[in-house]
Amino acid sequence: MNVVDVMTTNVITITAQQTKQQAARLLSQHRISGLPVVNDEQVVIGVVSEYDIISKQGQTVDEIMTRGDISVTPDTNLDEVSHLLVHERIKRLPVLDQGKLVGIVSRADLVREVAMRWVCHVCGEVVHSEQQPERCPRCGANQEAVLFEQQAPGS
Repeated sequence: MNVVDVMTTNVITITAQQTKQQAARLLSQHRISGLPVVNDEQVVIGVVSEYDIISKQGQTVDEIMTRGDISVTPDTNLDEVSHLLVHERIKRLPVLDQGKLVGIVSRADLVREVAMRWVCHVCGEVVHSEQQPERCPRCGANQEAVLFEQQAPGS
């Protein structure tokens, strides 16, 4: 699976000129832990997170945001995303297409993918559903005959 299959596309952003308090309000109102910081051309120039709000001194987003160029594209494999999130110790990655922000992928998106992915042990068919499927759409095996098991992204 790729980023495009799990990313959030309705991304809430902020600009560098906005205040620390405005950033805190957006995080709180939308119950999210970080915001991409964009310029007038919607190019990502950083991220402001809960950590930045509570740990850094400054009045504007520009003064407290984390700068960096770690991002992914819609066709990035979820295994690579998982590796980046774990080894870079970050919670979210901007998704860029030709330099423009098209989404965001977070740890929560990967957790949701694990929770909703079922694999048939008879034929290997992958089904995405909140509930365990009653039958395999490919081979017809039912719940009693075959146990659908959740499998991690990229497995």
